[in-house]
Amino acid sequence: MTASSPVDSFESLGLSAQTLQALREKGFEKPTSIQKACIPLVLHQHVDVVGQAQTGTGKTAAFGLPIIETVKPERRQIQALILTPTRELALQVADEITSLCGSMKLDIATLYGGQSIGLQIQKLRRGVHIAVGTPGRIQDLIDRGNLDLSHLEYVVLDEADEMLNMGFIEDIENILQHTPAEKRMLLFSATMPRPILNLAKRYMSTYEHVVAEQTQKTTSLTDQIYYEVREADKFEALCRVIDITPDFYGVVFCRTKVDADEITRRLQHRKYVTEALHGDVSQNQREKILDAFRRKRLNILVATDVAARGIDVQNLTHVINFSLPQSPESYVHRVGRTGRAGKEGTAITFISPAEFRKLAFIQKITQTTIRRQELPDVNTVIKLKKESIAGALENLIESGEYQQHGDFAQDILQKHSAQNIVAALIQHFYRDELDPASYREIQRVVFEKDKLKPKAPFVKGRKSSGPKKPFKPANKRVKHTGSAPRKK
Repeated sequence: MTASSPVDSFESLGLSAQTLQALREKGFEKPTSIQKACIPLVLHQHVDVVGQAQTGTGKTAAFGLPIIETVKPERRQIQALILTPTRELALQVADEITSLCGSMKLDIATLYGGQSIGLQIQKLRRGVHIAVGTPGRIQDLIDRGNLDLSHLEYVVLDEADEMLNMGFIEDIENILQHTPAEKRMLLFSATMPRPILNLAKRYMSTYEHVVAEQTQKTTSLTDQIYYEVREADKFEALCRVIDITPDFYGVVFCRTKVDADEITRRLQHRKYVTEALHGDVSQNQREKILDAFRRKRLNILVATDVAARGIDVQNLTHVINFSLPQSPESYVHRVGRTGRAGKEGTAITFISPAEFRKLAFIQKITQTTIRRQELPDVNTVIKLKKESIAGALENLIESGEYQQHGDFAQDILQKHSAQNIVAALIQHFYRDELDPASYREIQRVVFEKDKLKPKAPFVKGRKSSGPKKPFKPANKRVKHTGSAPRKK
């Protein structure tokens, strides 16, 4: 499907009336770039598909809709297997496909670690049409003899680059050995590192490579900023960024579980409403934390990359890279969580002098500009917080939602001046927030000019091949013939 294709409605994609009604009920009006390209290929051509698309581009519907259209409800056998890197993404994909089914009754099993395998086996025995799960749990069920994949018509690898980063490629290859040779393979990935392309060539005899419409790897609606700070000052920098942002609602990414817990503990000590999300958090607690975050009962989520995979939260104002990600691909995944659905967002990265070369390399590979800013000093933070408090007070006065306290206010005014009353209330409610002593000084970091030259720190022993080639044009299809036949 080329960029100039006239396809601009779901009706023109050949979907059934039942599916179109489900899309209308969800409020979907026009297909996204990846949907326009993939749905006709999967529905009307017997080819495999490699789709290159970022988070938030509608790729779940791109593979989910044609699967829904072709699954036979009368056959209570697994006809589609969708592999995801994390349980959160598995749950998200299963929920999205369920909502796309509309009035069609399809049974979907979500299979992941952290939930009773016995309950999952019981559901499989009752018969399901679609299985969505993580490679580890899928492999476990296969080894136990509880997962029959002999009737599969589709295998989907969702966010394949993340599964590669998490070390799941061997599991995926083992799983594919238990699938029929004549199945269809659909692979989706934000980036296309060589191991992913090798996987496609090995298990897809012929495939169409579709690149979602995007001129750069990170959204133009995301303002990308970096601050230069010492490692020891990153927490203080984080607090300042949060405090100068009214209605802050964001994810703070860090490298390890220990970091996530430590940052969360320190934030909670300073009265921020936050929780940590990482691999040691139980599934039950994880779901409670995510529910609270989606409902904005907490506005700061501190997470590791692995734990954050599959989290789909709308209207995030910020993504904070407390620690630089290990790869440019991870940076793309992190930043892609804000600046979505036409709304602007901000991605902030804290870098120490030792990390500057990595940041330069990320900019080069992702073809984005991350601009440098100075952290606000303490006086500026206090000034902005006062402006925020004054603005909130003005909004409350305009709303009139205080008049039931008028008599009480008048009684107090009989005894004290208005200025003293307001000052006392500010002291009572905002004493620590407006106290400059609550903030530590941050030492200024000077970066040497010779550190401005990008150097690839992630790949050893590989010579630079020159500037990175730009992304392929929107939805460009490239036909590939695999070098080896499918494996059973």
